[in-house]
Amino acid sequence: MSASSSGVKRGAGTTVRIGRGPNPDWTLLVGTEDSPFPDQTPDDQDTTWQGSPNDTEESIRGMKKVATLPLPLQYVPGSATDLLLTELEEAGSDELIVLEITPNGGASHQWFAYVNSYRATSLTARDKQMAEVVFKVQAKAATVPASAPVNTTLPAISGLAQVGQVLTAWPGNWQPHGALSYQWQEDDGGWTDIAGATAQTYTPVVGQLGNPLRVVVTQTNSLGATAANAVQTAAVIAA
Repeated sequence: MSASSSGVKRGAGTTVRIGRGPNPDWTLLVGTEDSPFPDQTPDDQDTTWQGSPNDTEESIRGMKKVATLPLPLQYVPGSATDLLLTELEEAGSDELIVLEITPNGGASHQWFAYVNSYRATSLTARDKQMAEVVFKVQAKAATVPASAPVNTTLPAISGLAQVGQVLTAWPGNWQPHGALSYQWQEDDGGWTDIAGATAQTYTPVVGQLGNPLRVVVTQTNSLGATAANAVQTAAVIAA
């Protein structure tokens, strides 16, 4: 069964996430900006049922097909996403996850699915290593109405607030999600932006000794932008 478009506008800004567990822990798949939607058009399928006379095949009207959905994504060997997809491929149909596709500014569509295969593929024109993950999509789980992003779990910072030590921002959970951006700030008598500190990681410098730091995470889609502050670090200490 191949995948096809649902008719919802896709393209730049489309995001794909997979959620694991009863209260999903979401992982964003990078490089899937032009993702299709699973085709689960109701159809008549020939199915052998135990109660069928002489085990003959019967046509079951309206049964939804199990869609096969291949998606390209950026491949970073040993990354958290790589390890997760490898584990889910090994689990196969024994572990259902939630697959979510959100067009920029559109409603989020969620399906129950499992990872059928995962493999590295080729380099792009810009020398980015790509991979392909193939999902088996079993059932529609939910449709979340379109809105500006809403933060459901605050961002957090990992690492020691020490000169020369790398701090890393976790973006938190959002629904629906959009394009992520980061801005690190310093409390020097009031919170101010640190010039140029817009990556997911930041390394404190000597001039910040004694001052706490935090990161502001912003999610943006076509319906708006929402910012959320991580809990501040302790005061920066010397190396």
